[in-house]
Amino acid sequence: MIWPDDYIPEGFTPYHIEPAGIIFNCDCRDILPHLPKVDLVLTDPPYGIDLGNNKSANEIRSGYLKKKAYSGYEDTIENFEKIIVPALTQAIQNNTRSAIFGFASGLRLLPTPTAMGGIYIPAGCGRNAWGFTCFAPIFFYGSSPDLNLGAKSTAMKSTKMAEKNGHPVPKPIEWMKWLVNLGSRQGETILDPFLGSGTTAVAAKELGRKFIGIEISREYCEIAVKRLRQGVLDFG
Repeated sequence: MIWPDDYIPEGFTPYHIEPAGIIFNCDCRDILPHLPKVDLVLTDPPYGIDLGNNKSANEIRSGYLKKKAYSGYEDTIENFEKIIVPALTQAIQNNTRSAIFGFASGLRLLPTPTAMGGIYIPAGCGRNAWGFTCFAPIFFYGSSPDLNLGAKSTAMKSTKMAEKNGHPVPKPIEWMKWLVNLGSRQGETILDPFLGSGTTAVAAKELGRKFIGIEISREYCEIAVKRLRQGVLDFG
């Protein structure tokens, strides 16, 4: 398909464009006001836990989620509140439905969700002040499509590991595929304003959806493009 002009706002040049989707290498706060409405916002934003720099954060995110810091972004709770929350709020309010990954320290700052679900991880994904963290929460906004045809669970159990691709905290592709199917129909458009290494885009492309990805790091944009060009690869 040829993307309509309103998906490429004046003054913004796509970093990557293909029939399945578009990636913009920019600050999502700059471009979000100029994009048309999409069917689903699906994203895993930075959490505000000082990833890679803070001892307590690393203790909490031990095991396979213990990672280095983000490229070009200081992942503090102050930046989460100042940068991430306003962008997420705008994306949620401007679009039909949303599924947003979160973490305990930052969830209180997000808009009140319609529903809450997540990923149950039996093996645990780190520690907290009460023990092992075994749940990755997801905030849902709006309502699932075709709910009249039957309700689906808003939580899933997973033992899958994320692939190692150069991004500090990629999500397993299976998680994003589940959310793509839960929150959208074939042919609909999915927006990820914090694209990272492109897992949302890869999942959308494989499942017959269109995607718009926004990522401020050029390094991560390049990782996403390489993954899209290779096709969907499961390194889990």
